[in-house]
Amino acid sequence: MLYLTPLTATHAAGAARLHIAGQPGTFLTSLGPDVLTVFYRTLPQSPTGFGFAAMTEPGARKLEPIAPALVGFISATTGVGSLFVEMGTRRLGQFLPPLLARYLRRPDLALRSVQTVLYPLLAHEEAAGGSSAELLSIMVEPSARSQGIGALLLQALLATCESRHIETITVTVDAENIAARRFYARHGFGEVHQMRLYGRRMCVYRRQR
Repeated sequence: MLYLTPLTATHAAGAARLHIAGQPGTFLTSLGPDVLTVFYRTLPQSPTGFGFAAMTEPGARKLEPIAPALVGFISATTGVGSLFVEMGTRRLGQFLPPLLARYLRRPDLALRSVQTVLYPLLAHEEAAGGSSAELLSIMVEPSARSQGIGALLLQALLATCESRHIETITVTVDAENIAARRFYARHGFGEVHQMRLYGRRMCVYRRQR
């Protein structure tokens, strides 16, 4: 049985694993599981971060998992710039060790990290009063896809945005990810503009509440 629960720091390692499985070869996944785990550990602890985890109930049969398993998650923030500032100041001590270790192996990633910091300026301006949110990631276990889990996660996030009186929600999608673009279009998102990030063409989608 599947159930949704608020995303917490306990889901961090599983979220990092699903992120890497869902977007292989992208900049964030190239930072490695250690950096992503810190990211997903700190995001729900931030005043601006929130999301949901899709979990399976423990199985009753001998070969089934004896503990709930993470099969999908969705994460968002009410302020991308504010979140990055927090992670680069209050959370810097947690990020630096895995980041520096990764930069030593891949110096080219340092320049791309600068592009990530500039992302809020490229994508959109944050609305005043906390009336907008950015959907950062939505990932589903490869073996559990095409079962409506992504739609359930998105609906939970949209309901939370409504309860918080968030007027708009934005998401950035790789232009070549046709499946993701169709997914957001089916759920009421419209493309507002395009940009280039990490040398790739990106599409910015937005949905009004």
